[in-house]
Amino acid sequence: MSKLILQLLIGFSLSGCQFQPLYGDSTSLDPNQDASLANIEVAEVNTRVGQQVRNHLIFLLNGGTSPPNATREIRLRITSTTSQLATKVTDLETRQRGNTAGTVRVSASYEIYDRNESRILARGSRVASASFDQTSQSFASERAERDAENRAARELAEYLRFAIASDTKTS
Repeated sequence: MSKLILQLLIGFSLSGCQFQPLYGDSTSLDPNQDASLANIEVAEVNTRVGQQVRNHLIFLLNGGTSPPNATREIRLRITSTTSQLATKVTDLETRQRGNTAGTVRVSASYEIYDRNESRILARGSRVASASFDQTSQSFASERAERDAENRAARELAEYLRFAIASDTKTS
């Protein structure tokens, strides 16, 4: 009987505990429901990596939909560079290359444009990178590089979302 009473006391004492976010609005636990981000449209971009960043950013800002009456627009300039370590030749007769590593660096500069006031509210830039393995197999190396670009684009979109959220709160 005493175990039952003890369990009930513990249950009642813990029932008042609630999860509260440390940063952000406590009315909603869904980050996509931020009202200041709900009316932002992301402008078109013209590269594959830029499109990856844009798609992830749209999903993070609005859940994947464009707002019908957006009052603000994000203008992005995306660049992607690939670097590799020095390639080691493993077979002098065939000149076959050995395995090495590469890094994809994706950078973005952005502007938050207010359509109602016809002015730029904020500017900024962010960078993300991802590593990949290069092998003597060309298709595997190309696919690994593309996967690294996609990972860096997804990470960059998250950085941009935080920067844009910060900039829209202050402007």
